Amino acid sequence: MSQLLLSAIPGFVDVPDSSISANQPLTDYSMIKISQNAKFAAVRPEVIYMGFYANGNTVPVPASPVDGYQYSYPECLFIPVFVSSRAPAPGFTPGQATFPALSNSNSGAGQIYRWVVDINDANGLVTTVVSYYVGGGAETPTNDGTVKVYCLSTRSSVNLPLGVLSD
Repeated sequence: MSQLLLSAIPGFVDVPDSSISANQPLTDYSMIKISQNAKFAAVRPEVIYMGFYANGNTVPVPASPVDGYQYSYPECLFIPVFVSSRAPAPGFTPGQATFPALSNSNSGAGQIYRWVVDINDANGLVTTVVSYYVGGGAETPTNDGTVKVYCLSTRSSVNLPLGVLSD
């Protein structure tokens, strides 16, 4: 399977319906704009594998492997997959692609009672909470846990500062 590669970052171009209607000549200009729109549509939504993370790590914004487009946090939806109730062992590198070695024990005693995984939309900060419960005892919350992260990236059609409109 080949990887799609683009030499330039595509953007959306409005093509008036009148320029591609019946009984009208199809110009080179319109064909180029249609091609640019097709390229943009092919990469606008991308799912990018980000690697493994633990509590307190920060998931960075990705760059498109297709054309190098640098995403911003508002264009990203991080999808965490809870893979272990244990924290990674020493030597773990946040974002590593392979499953990390795990610590030898949990930070709490008992059975897993609940877990929470969150990745902050504004800055990529990972929060994991794994709580343990011993019958007749109390809940023990910890920051154990390891997550595998994917990023659903949707690039903007125009890269303008917020509040700036163009013709």
